[in-house]
Amino acid sequence: MSDTPLPLYHKVYLLLKQRLAAGEYAHDVPMPGENALAAEYGVSRLTIRRSLETLEDEGLIRRRQGRGTFAEPATAAGHTADIDALMTHLDRMGMQTRVQLLDLQVVPASAQIAEQLELPCGEPVSRSIRVRSHDSLPFSYLTTYVPHDIARRISRQQLGSRPLLAIFRDLGIEVARAEQAISATLAEPAAASALDIPVGSALLSLHRLVRDKKGRPVESLHALYRPDRFEYRMQMQAHDTSGEPNWLPARSAGKARQAPAKAKRPARGKATTPP
Repeated sequence: MSDTPLPLYHKVYLLLKQRLAAGEYAHDVPMPGENALAAEYGVSRLTIRRSLETLEDEGLIRRRQGRGTFAEPATAAGHTADIDALMTHLDRMGMQTRVQLLDLQVVPASAQIAEQLELPCGEPVSRSIRVRSHDSLPFSYLTTYVPHDIARRISRQQLGSRPLLAIFRDLGIEVARAEQAISATLAEPAAASALDIPVGSALLSLHRLVRDKKGRPVESLHALYRPDRFEYRMQMQAHDTSGEPNWLPARSAGKARQAPAKAKRPARGKATTPP
């Protein structure tokens, strides 16, 4: 776990709360038991129990005797902001860094992924997990879902050596636009191990949904970035909207311009933030 002054049970509570908010636990399927969670987070069962009690006090979970612990349905959704992405920048970034494929499986689409990709719940989708590095230093942990009819045309070797956008282009898939939401999150065990950081460390979280020219979703991406090795930049320009000045993405020829996000060498533990 990350070295912070927070009590250990509170760190685990924050990580589980994060999972609940992301919809990782179905409402009709029991969450992992106390022993499983204790093993995953490397803490005692008593610590897990106290974390679950806090979540229960907040109404985020419910315990059913003899059946297990269940997530409560979310009552409110957070606010997100969409950002138009430049496909050329993403392609360039892929060419300048190295990617390692950790896992590739065909899985049934969860309710959340099915909604994003506009597929029936349970429809087969391809899930890949990759780590991207710059100068041999890992800076991003990428979980990508692609509809199976597209993914079956993509080989494991391609995913481990080329950017997905370049693969789409070779397949004749014309990527047209993307919707993004950026926020902060805490590192779960799998991401923490891959990025060489303690569990519970702060990460930059980016969700991206990519669509082709016909508007069909072709990729759902969740990217986690180490803030000491990655920064996300945008060019902004002041605009008058309804008589009030606002900062909006700078535009040229009707398209948003976004400065490249850069992978960086470690800054001796100092995190950098977008300007």
